[in-house]
Amino acid sequence: MTLLRSRDLRLLGQRMLAVALLLGVWQAVVAAGLLPSMVPAVGAVCAAVAASVVSPAFWQALGGTLLAALAGWVIATLVGVVLGLLIGSVRFLDRSTAILIDFGRSFPVLALMPVVIMLLGSNTRMEIVVVALSALWPILIQTIYGARRQEAAVADTVAVFRIPPLLRFRRVLLPGALPFIATGVRISSAISILVAVGVEVISQAPGIGRQITLMQQNASWDLAFAYLLFTGFVGWTLAVILQKVEGHALTWKRQIDD
Repeated sequence: MTLLRSRDLRLLGQRMLAVALLLGVWQAVVAAGLLPSMVPAVGAVCAAVAASVVSPAFWQALGGTLLAALAGWVIATLVGVVLGLLIGSVRFLDRSTAILIDFGRSFPVLALMPVVIMLLGSNTRMEIVVVALSALWPILIQTIYGARRQEAAVADTVAVFRIPPLLRFRRVLLPGALPFIATGVRISSAISILVAVGVEVISQAPGIGRQITLMQQNASWDLAFAYLLFTGFVGWTLAVILQKVEGHALTWKRQIDD
């Protein structure tokens, strides 16, 4: 336990040192005038962060972005897992839908925004739809891969003992696919935050993205950078939480891998 705690502290120190070095390089480059004048110094951004934390407008914008991002992410997770397990476990569906999935994963969802805005308007519902469409593909594809992945010995055992479909799903298919599903869910969580902010920048729907645009229009570059940093911090926090949950929920897989 002591060795593990010492290792964690050393890793934390290394990460903090990397962040400090990055901030130092940022400050040095700004001070040397190598960046455009609109790029603020580290101190100005830190002051803007402190000012944003006590601003009701910031929390309202953050709440709007998180609502759209999490709602779209949950919808994408439910649809992606159900469809992925179905497609990956039925060979006919897997073969017949391969070209559609390859096309969908390559299609720029943001290109559909004019159509979605025309149908739904520039609002939170539109944002949720775009986020769900963007976050769907990593979950769907990873779930399909997980449903396909069955060891030959396991497949032979299922066939020889004629295990019922429901029991096969609960004891064989789902446990084998869970690590892949968890990876897809974690990847899509970051995508949902980024897409939500991007949609708000383009459509001016309420949220962090709209606030960034307003700050840029007012030449408040320090506040714009502060909002960008908050966006990255929220995405990072969500990824860390999911990684912890995955580590506890899939302890059996970590033990097998070790």
